[in-house]
Amino acid sequence: MRVVGCLLMLSGCSIALASLALLHAQGQRYAFVMAALTVEALGLWLLAQSYRGVQLAAKDKR
Repeated sequence: MRVVGCLLMLSGCSIALASLALLHAQGQRYAFVMAALTVEALGLWLLAQSYRGVQLAAKDKR
């Protein structure tokens, strides 16, 4: 899950930068940047869940 979370965050950043460079209409830019931020938030959530799972597993071993 960590790898997928990192890839989602990287792809979200790439989508946002590409939309700013390639799209001319403000509405289209806004829509793509919001979609990219949503993808990044999903990646961050996956990373947090993965970290939480590792912490719980370490706690159970003690």
